[in-house]
Amino acid sequence: MSSDLVITVGAIGFIFLLFNVIFLAVIFSAQKDAAVAAKWPTTMGTILISTLESRRTNSGRHAQYPVVLYSYQAGGRSYQGNRIAPGPEVGGTGAPKRLVGYETGAQVTVFYNPNDPSDAVLETKVSSLFWLWFALILVDLVLGAVALFNIMM
Repeated sequence: MSSDLVITVGAIGFIFLLFNVIFLAVIFSAQKDAAVAAKWPTTMGTILISTLESRRTNSGRHAQYPVVLYSYQAGGRSYQGNRIAPGPEVGGTGAPKRLVGYETGAQVTVFYNPNDPSDAVLETKVSSLFWLWFALILVDLVLGAVALFNIMM
């Protein structure tokens, strides 16, 4: 095996490892946050704003993101929250589905952090995990194919 091939395959292996560590850290952190939020106390809240917002992505395209603002009370104080669920924000083609059940004026259950009542979510499951796992597997397959191609050449 030539030294150039060893360097190339080693670099691909390092990138492979780096992407896996990053994706797995995000996935397991989101799962942990969801498990913690599921144990938080609940209160009733009201949806104040429910809309889609167009944002520019890193690639320069626009993607739709759900925007939900809700009010709730905890410990005798009023708060406003905007997180739907723990974990990363989900945008794109699935964004309109995220607003179902969160129409303006709707009454909703709010899960709030008892140690910091301003920290709240409407759901305790992470909806974006499928896409994170999919991205991880896709990156692994592409990097594996590139490494295999380099070894075969």
